[in-house]
Parts: sequence; structure tokens; C-alpha cells
Amino acid sequence: MSGRKFKVLEMNKKNFTKAEREQREQAERGASEDFTLLQKTPPKSLDQIGRYEWQRVWEDISKLPVKNLDKVSLELYCSWYSMYRKALKEVEENGIYAKVMVERTVEEDGEEKTIYVEAENKARKNPAIAVMNDASANVMKFASSLGLTVDSRMRLYMPPKDEKEKSIFDQFGEL
Repeated sequence: MSGRKFKVLEMNKKNFTKAEREQREQAERGASEDFTLLQKTPPKSLDQIGRYEWQRVWEDISKLPVKNLDKVSLELYCSWYSMYRKALKEVEENGIYAKVMVERTVEEDGEEKTIYVEAENKARKNPAIAVMNDASANVMKFASSLGLTVDSRMRLYMPPKDEKEKSIFDQFGEL
């Protein structure tokens, strides 16, 4: 079980004994009680975009079982979000293709001169596209782990489905 994620008791389908159930309930209470609340002010290490994102999500995220121990995850989420926004701005300003300097020969006053002109190289993507790709993947990863996506919040609060208990006859058939 070392590689599996811990499931909240109400989400778990296993039939626990009374002692196992009490142990799980105690572990769940210990995971969120008596921990410091998440700070409202963003860390100074974040840039302006990251600090704005921290402030934007703080009020809603403070209603979830996110505590000060999760500060690093929220800080990483805000940092990656900031990188994504900067890369997006770069792509908006310079396009999706890489810029290259092309040598051109022009005739001016009877003389040939060599000039360099900036052009798009449609064979190469703007490197900011790769930054956007990495940043968006990390934003989604941290957003999910913090409960910032609809799917992750539903997993936190969705009650388990009532399943009909399977009898031995359901598994192996009747004789």
C-alpha cells in the first residue's frame, strides 16, 4: 500500500472493522485538525502575477482542508501560473514561430549592401510554447492536489456509491 494514495474513510469501499474505522477516523482528524491555517498574505518570493493569483484563490482555498503545511504546493502553483502567463505574453507578442535573422542583399546607390532582417522560421516553434506546455501541466497538477479543480473538489466531497454486496454466488455462480 505504500504507493497508493490515501482514501478518505467515507470514500473507501472496503468494509472496515470497528477498530480499523476508529483508527482511520483518528488519522483523518489528525490530518487537518491542530494545524496552522494557511497564511492570507502571499510569500515575498512570488512575483506580481504569482501574488495576485495567491490572493485570488486564498479565500476559496481556505474553505478546503488546506493548511499551512500545503503552503509550498500553493506557492508552486502560483509560480507555475506566473510562468505560464509570461510565456503566453511572449507568444502573443512574438507569435508561435521562432524568429531568425535572415541575411539579405540590397542595392543602394549603386552598391550592394548586406542587411539582416528578422523573419519567422516556420520549422521551429517559439521556445515559449514549450514553457507554456510545462507550466500548464504543472499548474493542473498542483491545482488538482490543492482541490482547485472541479474534479478534485468532487472527489473530496462525493459520497461513495452504494454498491450491492456481492455474494459468493455472484463471484463464482451457482452450482
